[in-house]
Amino acid sequence: MVHRQLSLPQQRLLLLLLVFPMLLSAHYYQKHPRRYDSNEYDEDGSVQRVEEDPPFNNLQEEDAYLTVPQLVWKYGYEIEIHEVQTEDGYLLDLYRIAGRRAASGKPPLRPHRNAPIFLMHSLLSSCADWVLMGPGRALAYLLADAGFDVWMGNARGTRYSRKHLHHDPDARAGEFWNFSWHEIGLYDVRALIDHVLNATGAARLHYGGFSQGTMVLFVLLSERPEYSAKLIDMQAISPSVYMYRLEGRIVRTFVTLADPLVAALDAAGRREILPNRRFIAPLVKIVCADGNVTVCRELLYDVAGRNPAQVDDRMLRIFLGHFPAGASLRQLHHFSQIIRTARFAKYSPLRSTGQGGFHASPPAPLYNLTRATVPVVVYYGLNDHVINYRDALQLADEVPNLAAVHQIADRHFTHSDFILAKNSARLLNSILLQELDQYDRRAPRTSGNV
Repeated sequence: MVHRQLSLPQQRLLLLLLVFPMLLSAHYYQKHPRRYDSNEYDEDGSVQRVEEDPPFNNLQEEDAYLTVPQLVWKYGYEIEIHEVQTEDGYLLDLYRIAGRRAASGKPPLRPHRNAPIFLMHSLLSSCADWVLMGPGRALAYLLADAGFDVWMGNARGTRYSRKHLHHDPDARAGEFWNFSWHEIGLYDVRALIDHVLNATGAARLHYGGFSQGTMVLFVLLSERPEYSAKLIDMQAISPSVYMYRLEGRIVRTFVTLADPLVAALDAAGRREILPNRRFIAPLVKIVCADGNVTVCRELLYDVAGRNPAQVDDRMLRIFLGHFPAGASLRQLHHFSQIIRTARFAKYSPLRSTGQGGFHASPPAPLYNLTRATVPVVVYYGLNDHVINYRDALQLADEVPNLAAVHQIADRHFTHSDFILAKNSARLLNSILLQELDQYDRRAPRTSGNV
């Protein structure tokens, strides 16, 4: 089938009306035979009332303007910055939170667990996913407070990993951006895991991923199954392996138009999508001020799901100062392919006809989930518009070593709620810490370098 490219005015209109709103937040029951969860329900199936987490009183609007290392230091935790080189020449920032400083107002705490934990972020985001909600809430701080040695990765193309030995991310040729999430899994995650193990002297580590951060590990384990031996467990938070049941209208529209839009943008040399810019945080402060935050909320609800009770307006503005953090055009196109085809498969590049059009490539090979033998714990929300709960349960049915499945107690829990919700510390992070604790006790002790 031959497709024609869009005209330049059409490109700009589609980019404005479709891509930007979609990406603004995309980087925001069926009975299951092996399912269990630790939530309590009333007889009619509704969730019993859950005590709310404390308000975001300690967070400040300036947090939208700070980098992740600045945020971690500001809130009283040790931060190390490591640069990791991948096999194909990308230079990635990897951040380590080794414990609290005295400035936190609490006694300094050095890691005492026998294994480190590595965290990988979602699409169009960065390791900010794990720290934005601040101490006492955000997963990275809770892990550090529990004694874990916390490492946070940043994928290629994000604001903290726009570096390469030979390619310039700002060059018109665009070689830097010739990657999808396949390369993030195959090269980035592999290099980051190896660096953590080498730096700590540990034999294995815990892995925690949110959305894209889960699928990239499945890519690695499908292509390099020996890496399962380097992992103790995988905490899969809203795993984006199957996504074809997603409900967001904006995302659906993008998926429908993805091939001609990608072809047009690629021909125009636009291969970087929504990089993090300094003007974004000030703009968000104006557009999403308390008096007119409705527009920003509605965009979030369409993409991620509607759960107004869990959205804090100040937290939303802080998040949008860090998101979007950049991605490649091919990365987004790869997502559109697995959504449209309902196949967790490798990337199929578009083929030019040489006459201003393009051909869609034949279906690409599937990733082999049976090679991912690590114990997998899946977390999902019933109102997640990006990863429908049935998609999460389909993945749970197909992994060979499913350890547990947790449905979040709030039946309105959305995709963005996993990292931004007022009650996420209680509804998600406390359960995840319990899961990690039992796996950590089983792991063999090593004398690592701390």
